[in-house]
Amino acid sequence: MFKVKYGDDYLTDYVRFIKVNRGVASESELLLEENSGDGTKVIKTRRKAKEISMTFHVIDGLDVNVVREKLGKIISTTETKQLIFSDNPNFYYEAILTGTIEYTDDGFNADGGFTLLIPKGYSESVDTKKLNNDNSGEENGTIINNADNSVSVLINNNGTLPIYPTIKVTPTSETGYLAFVGQNGILEIGNPDEADTTTAKSQKLVCDFKTRSDFETNFIPDTSWTTSWPTNLEGMPLNSTIAWKDDGIRIAAMAQSSLWNAGVLRYEVPKDDLGNYVKDWHANFNTLYIQKNLEQCGRFQIHFADENKQPLACFEIYKGGIGENASLNFWLIGGDKKLKLFKNHTFSATTGKPDKNGSPLFAASHGGQAIVKQGNKISFYWRGAAETYLMGDGSASTKLAYVYVVMGKRRYYQMVADTSLRSFKLMNLNNEYTVDILNKYQPEDEVKVDMEKSKITVNDLGANSDYITGSEFFSIPPGTSQRLDIVYSNFTTSPPKVEIEWKERIL
Repeated sequence: MFKVKYGDDYLTDYVRFIKVNRGVASESELLLEENSGDGTKVIKTRRKAKEISMTFHVIDGLDVNVVREKLGKIISTTETKQLIFSDNPNFYYEAILTGTIEYTDDGFNADGGFTLLIPKGYSESVDTKKLNNDNSGEENGTIINNADNSVSVLINNNGTLPIYPTIKVTPTSETGYLAFVGQNGILEIGNPDEADTTTAKSQKLVCDFKTRSDFETNFIPDTSWTTSWPTNLEGMPLNSTIAWKDDGIRIAAMAQSSLWNAGVLRYEVPKDDLGNYVKDWHANFNTLYIQKNLEQCGRFQIHFADENKQPLACFEIYKGGIGENASLNFWLIGGDKKLKLFKNHTFSATTGKPDKNGSPLFAASHGGQAIVKQGNKISFYWRGAAETYLMGDGSASTKLAYVYVVMGKRRYYQMVADTSLRSFKLMNLNNEYTVDILNKYQPEDEVKVDMEKSKITVNDLGANSDYITGSEFFSIPPGTSQRLDIVYSNFTTSPPKVEIEWKERIL
């Protein structure tokens, strides 16, 4: 039996429909442009409202006056109601009366008719179609998680018209950007240039060596220098050993075979959180250099070198022969990657004093020294005052990778008795580390895009401000396996959960 339901009421409880004119499709309105030649050009089309006209006969035996009141109450409303025909029960029209209800009766029998306006011009499915990760692969379509953590959705639109779905995305990892890519358009929200991390800078202690364990663990023999250590004069054969003894790094075993005899230890500077060596640094170290007699001599050097083991700077204490005077030398890198003398200062190797009235520089209770590199500027310190050298502009980014301790003496002289490196401290002045950015869309956020209403919400709050100008809300064409791609920020580590809802539409 043919039935017609309008809102919550069945009209066929009161009337038998004689004729129902649903038509084939709604009328289209064309926007045309006159061509310079023959004919016109279609610029745009728009589907107009549709009308469904129906004529009826009041069911025999019913009170025609009661039916008149019932039909008037049901049909004459100011809001649209769902109109469903029993021969197509899975679809409904949003309908409202247009014009009047015709109704003629003789007191016992009645006939009439009315026309309902369908503003949208089409019908929609009664049930809302839903596709999500749980029902993927079934009748509504398939969700595919791709290797790059994007998602491809294949939607089965079984209607005859495009659909405007509501897409709900729940991230499982942070993202700053979402793009919805379909056959009919692309919608982008968020910020495609948003990064997951940024770099911050701070001062950070790299090392602070004071004990035997500190030095023996970190300053190790450098096997890459097996024959000679380059100096400003001549090379020093590395035929001797230096190691921890008493209070610091001292001569352990000194050969007597050459003009100069020496040993070397190397400390490799740890890289920062980003995997880089230190660019700007402040080195503090404590040295002891006191002779017991005038015939003692020796060289004590701390070299600062880059990744290629090329020198950046060198601190040197030098006494070459008989006498009391020793010199403190500051060396810097030259254009040929060899050390060049920058400054030198004379002091007494017997007392550690720069002059009769000065305080000891290298005595047991003194010996603190410092070298600082900031950009292309290197500063040494003599009696508390900085002596600064500007490196070439290209050297500003040169990084400190190695620190070498070298000790040596002349063949026929005793080593200066108290030659010792007692502490070494290095501070990274420009430590770079990674800071996590709190991205726009967080795990478990509910990002919803309503394509029909052109509306974006995040956690049920309006978020149309996230819309990227130039993109567009779009529809999904009719047909099976209609593709929709959902793209994340490239740093996203896992695909989102996806749920898509829509109503199918037919003319």
